[in-house]
Amino acid sequence: MTWDPIGGSLDFRTLHDAYRSGSLTPSAVVAAVYDRIAARGPDPAWTTLIPRERALAAAAALEASVAGPDDLPLYGLPFAIKDNFDVAGLPTSEACRANEHVATETDPNVRLLLEAGAIAIGKNNMDQFGMGLVGVRTDYGIPRCVFDPAYISGGSTSGGGVAVAAGLVSFALGGDAAGSGRVPAALNNIVGLKPTNGLVPFGRSAAGMGASHTVLTLTVEDNVRALQVLIRHDAGDPLSLPVAATTRLAISPPPERFRFAVPSRESRIFAGDDAAEALFDAAIARLEAMGGTAVPFDYALLHRAARMLYEDAFIARRYANLKPIFEACGDRFHPATRAVLSQALKYSAADVFVAQYELAGHRKYALALFDDVDVMVLPTTPTTFTVEELEERNVECNAIMGSYTNFVNLMEFCALAVPNGFRPDGLPQGLMFVGPSFADDRVLGFGAAWHRATGLTLGATGHPQP
Repeated sequence: MTWDPIGGSLDFRTLHDAYRSGSLTPSAVVAAVYDRIAARGPDPAWTTLIPRERALAAAAALEASVAGPDDLPLYGLPFAIKDNFDVAGLPTSEACRANEHVATETDPNVRLLLEAGAIAIGKNNMDQFGMGLVGVRTDYGIPRCVFDPAYISGGSTSGGGVAVAAGLVSFALGGDAAGSGRVPAALNNIVGLKPTNGLVPFGRSAAGMGASHTVLTLTVEDNVRALQVLIRHDAGDPLSLPVAATTRLAISPPPERFRFAVPSRESRIFAGDDAAEALFDAAIARLEAMGGTAVPFDYALLHRAARMLYEDAFIARRYANLKPIFEACGDRFHPATRAVLSQALKYSAADVFVAQYELAGHRKYALALFDDVDVMVLPTTPTTFTVEELEERNVECNAIMGSYTNFVNLMEFCALAVPNGFRPDGLPQGLMFVGPSFADDRVLGFGAAWHRATGLTLGATGHPQP
């Protein structure tokens, strides 16, 4: 089948099969991508676009080489970069104009993706400094849900979620410090993995020392292929784990019979969204039909842990990373970013240790759950919100959006967000498979089997799963 430059799928398999057959070239794909971006008009999903000629030159260089899809895992795949990663010669802003500067070096993670054959298209908008799950805390316009522009795209990797779901790139490089890769995946009908902390070098970033780099993709298989390029041990990063040097992500199929933990009906959080709750109930029923046994548990302690990320002394971790910038230009931060970050000033060192002790108890509770089940299954978000609602209740709505995601980061677990269908109003919701540290292959297996079973199309492209 001839690939359509106007609407042809950008999933990895489709492009690589076409490249192998000789029916398509990276240059043709890059040209089509820029035409699609132009057809959308002004788009706050992007903070910077790489000049078309520069991307076409990169594609031509690939074609002139002896390499192909079997040599380079990301050969000819267009991708976007969250605007907290440096690309030499391009501005980095982290969605704050007061912080904007032109980078002199390219981030090692971006460099690895380029060396693997990917072609950079531009930099994506985000919640300022990675602090938010809503995508509206930015000085560069608000990216909006691809299914309804009245609604948020989720954050903090907001522009990346839009770019992937709209069929503008094959994948987007992002981060996940509280759900920043999983929430946009849920709200745009795509896939986001938060890997075990320490597998992808991160170091002291603005997103927080408990963060993980992530990618947003159309399928679970694509996510594995892209993220594997980034997994490595960095001796210069104190949070990078030596085991990463030998870690190979894999999709481990779930057993024929399995047990999965779900929040009890009494402890669920849906913020009054009956349609989202109905989708979650349907997901439980489908998992049971796939061979699973649902094991209800009290989610209250994990919800308490989730709230600790922004509403307790752990906010000091974010402040520690951003202190020089905050002191230099904090008065020019987005009001919600400034308000949340300012809370760190009221905590003492003793408060941090008290919070760590409490979190350890909540983590022990979660680990005991995993002794009895194969995986934890949660909604990715309780609901979604309009942009207008965020303008009125920013901090409150943001806290609700992190109800199921935040604890994963604090506990250094892994989690995969996959599509879970659509509400009657046409808005997507996500399902999240959570595992303890180093259970990445397991959650990938459950997520891949789930996504395949749903038969859902890819993002907002209308294309079937390959």
